Amino acid sequence: MSVRHQVRAFVERLFENLKDKAKEGEYTIYCLYMPKEDADVEELELMDFKVCLSDAESVKKFLDRATKETLEMEVKGFYLLGMVLDKGGEYVISSEDPKAEELKDQIINKIESLKEE
Repeated sequence: MSVRHQVRAFVERLFENLKDKAKEGEYTIYCLYMPKEDADVEELELMDFKVCLSDAESVKKFLDRATKETLEMEVKGFYLLGMVLDKGGEYVISSEDPKAEELKDQIINKIESLKEE
């Protein structure tokens, strides 16, 4: 399996965990990228995407863009820590990395501060 296919499979797994916890409709999903080296939450990079869960084309575009961004971020020395689904102020985190749970409060604070800007 190529690196691209492995990344796509990982992105799809994280997304499925979020999709199971949401109703149909449009949501913002944040992809969380951490430096591979120094895991400081201040270095966390966020990419936000609007996704309509009831629209297959919207979901496909999200998965394509998230896969592309993840591959590009890998080259820059970051890895996909997880995804966050914004359910109107309630946040659902999907990750296979225990760091995401440890950093949950800081991640949510960072998302909220970005939303205010």
